[in-house]
Amino acid sequence: MNKIGANKISTLPVKNLILNKSTPQREQRFEHFLVPYYQRGYRWEQGHVEALLDDIHQFMESGEDNYCLQPIVVSPGLDEDGLNRWEVIDGQQRLITLYIIFKHIKKRTFKIIFGNRVKSNEFLENLNKDKYDYDYPDHAFMSLAHQTIEKWFEEKEENDVSYLDKFYIVLTNNVQVIWYETEVETDDEKIDIFNRLNIGKIPLTDAELIRALLLSKIKYGLSERESYLRQSEISNEWAQMEYDLRNDALWYFLTSGKESFASHIEFIFKILADGDAKKYSTYLWFEKYIKSETQDEENRKAIELWDKTKEVFAKFNFWFKDRTLYHHIGFLLINNVKIKDILENSDKDKSDFKEWLIQKVKDQVKGIDIENIGYGDKKLLNVLLLYNILSMEQLIDNSNNRFPFNHYKKVANNGGWSIEHIHAQQSEPLEKEEAIRAWIKETLLAIENISTIENERIDNHNGNDVSIKTVDLKNYISNLKSFLKQDSIDVNAFNHLKNELIETFNSSSVHDLDNLALLSKKDNSSLNNSIFPVKRNRIIAIEKEGKYVPHCTRNVFLKFYSNSDNQPYYWSVNDKKAYYKSIKNILKPYIC
Repeated sequence: MNKIGANKISTLPVKNLILNKSTPQREQRFEHFLVPYYQRGYRWEQGHVEALLDDIHQFMESGEDNYCLQPIVVSPGLDEDGLNRWEVIDGQQRLITLYIIFKHIKKRTFKIIFGNRVKSNEFLENLNKDKYDYDYPDHAFMSLAHQTIEKWFEEKEENDVSYLDKFYIVLTNNVQVIWYETEVETDDEKIDIFNRLNIGKIPLTDAELIRALLLSKIKYGLSERESYLRQSEISNEWAQMEYDLRNDALWYFLTSGKESFASHIEFIFKILADGDAKKYSTYLWFEKYIKSETQDEENRKAIELWDKTKEVFAKFNFWFKDRTLYHHIGFLLINNVKIKDILENSDKDKSDFKEWLIQKVKDQVKGIDIENIGYGDKKLLNVLLLYNILSMEQLIDNSNNRFPFNHYKKVANNGGWSIEHIHAQQSEPLEKEEAIRAWIKETLLAIENISTIENERIDNHNGNDVSIKTVDLKNYISNLKSFLKQDSIDVNAFNHLKNELIETFNSSSVHDLDNLALLSKKDNSSLNNSIFPVKRNRIIAIEKEGKYVPHCTRNVFLKFYSNSDNQPYYWSVNDKKAYYKSIKNILKPYIC
């Protein structure tokens, strides 16, 4: 656990970095900031300075109420006169850049003191374009920053002579910083925080800031021992939630897996805040919610927010453990139903909540015609996804019989999902000899021990009557082997034979629902030209490699849906009928 714990935290307008009610009565009354010996020098380049200025300019143009800079982490201390001086643990680069901006605007500003870089003190205080110096690193970067700021404002003032004044008013009144005042005292503790935030490149996150805010407010009115016990309790609850939310199965059930959170508990905070994508927007919402006229009221609101956090987490856990809730909510979240909407409706009676979820699932597949849906229909992937999820739902309740949203979403994020033809469609001819030889070898491996197959056809003139024809595979096998012996394969002759073999293993239309299954795009591309026995072998191999194959796709290639079958290498008319019947029966309560 880091040492940035229950400290003072708030947002301050930039003007309060210069002067506020508690600023010591010095000869020149403004705040003093000490950059300690363990900090590196000022190193912002032109791009960093321009980015800060551009951000503030864009905020001015946006018409929004306020804009927040990244946190400034400080520790209180005293100068040689016994007056308050802030030791800067993190935020030196931003503070110095703000100082140089105020120098350009020619307005009073705070004072910066360098603990062991005496020359930098005088140089920064007297910095102007006539005194640029590139002999020392600190001086060089300060000179570059000043030059960049001068040029940037010159360009803005070309078309607006009052720009500088407007910028100053917005910067001091509407631009805020997150002020993080630590309670650590020793240099070792300060250096530990500095290293974590800088050398380790681990910035303060929304979650860490919220944690400090809650702990600082909740401890109000408690004795030192009571405060310690309360903070320990919250820290333990926090750690347990964070641990559980890092469980892949739970995390991918709740999220797409694309979100980047340093702390997963921040996901709950964002839901409570209904925050946007702006950095620190979630923390700012929490701070605004808690801020009150009295400390008692702030204490009450902080406890309320922490209780809400635990309540949301408890609901997530309950959904995760209840198979019906888990499968229906998981499907809805994949379909971009907002988790906040689900949370708001979860306060219903449990049976009413389930009915609401079922209706929401029905809404996602509303208007789909199972009888006529086929390859190319945009809704087909969602139909097969729901079929896979509900098929798992109907299995005996145990830890293995749950749809693995974590596996599904990892594939979705890494290439995506597609619709696989169970029996191959007539595809583009193979042209490259290397690909042709690979196709032949894989096909021979799958069929060279099969002498005949019972090819089935539906008689279109007699309804669903099935005609069966015994096909000898010996000639196909012999011709394939002969192609391998050729120094140069006749491409046209091979593709003609390939198409004949694909047609031989075909039992009816390839684009209907009964010949389609869910498979990852990466695996699908490697199966595109293959006949059923080759695909069957490949699916088994994919599973052996530890890759995820959806439950129902696996069942298809293992002929799970057929009551009896003497041809494990052939996708027959009866196989298709049994598979289609399963889809229709599983989805019947949802697709009318």
